Amino acid sequence: SLNLPQDAHLALQKTFLKPQQQQLTSVIHASAQKTYFSVAAGACVTTDKYWCMLEKTECPFGSTFVSARQLETEFKNSPAIQCLDAAGSVPLGQCTMSDDNGLCTGDKSNCGGCFETSGKCFEPNNAACTLEGRENSDGSTDFALFGLCVNPAYPRQGHCLWSRDECPSTNIWITPDSWLKSIKNVEDYCTCEKVVVGACRYGNE
Repeated sequence: SLNLPQDAHLALQKTFLKPQQQQLTSVIHASAQKTYFSVAAGACVTTDKYWCMLEKTECPFGSTFVSARQLETEFKNSPAIQCLDAAGSVPLGQCTMSDDNGLCTGDKSNCGGCFETSGKCFEPNNAACTLEGRENSDGSTDFALFGLCVNPAYPRQGHCLWSRDECPSTNIWITPDSWLKSIKNVEDYCTCEKVVVGACRYGNE
């Protein structure tokens, strides 16, 4: 189980409410312009096949992970080059415990049920789950959600992250199932566009 600080569930709302976000941006970044980049997919490759993937841990056995940068520079004439523009359609995982209601996400640490069992709680590479939202025949939409990392000293602030591994051990990891029922506005969820990820740096590029 997760022991959350008081008002921790408000962190997501307070962090991403539009008026506050604009105010913070004007104060923190007044002296510097900030550039944002979208994530690009890499590929798992064999001699005759490839699979677009976001991280090497999801590669099928016997394949080799090629980063987006390597695709761009070393695989220009390979069909796998298509993966550079396919991040939104790369299969993600799905939480399988009932508490998570079939949540689509990128890592098992985002599944609340995984903290309650040592058994199977996460199914990787589920074709029904992608970063981009998908509309169902009944009009509902499926989209991936991620966890929130909160510093107990500042419970009204937090960062959406890919997995718990990126959340400092002194902070508290809040899985989506903890706040889905209390936060009704989809715009305040930890969806993919709010997730902070790393970047590879090559020289001055």
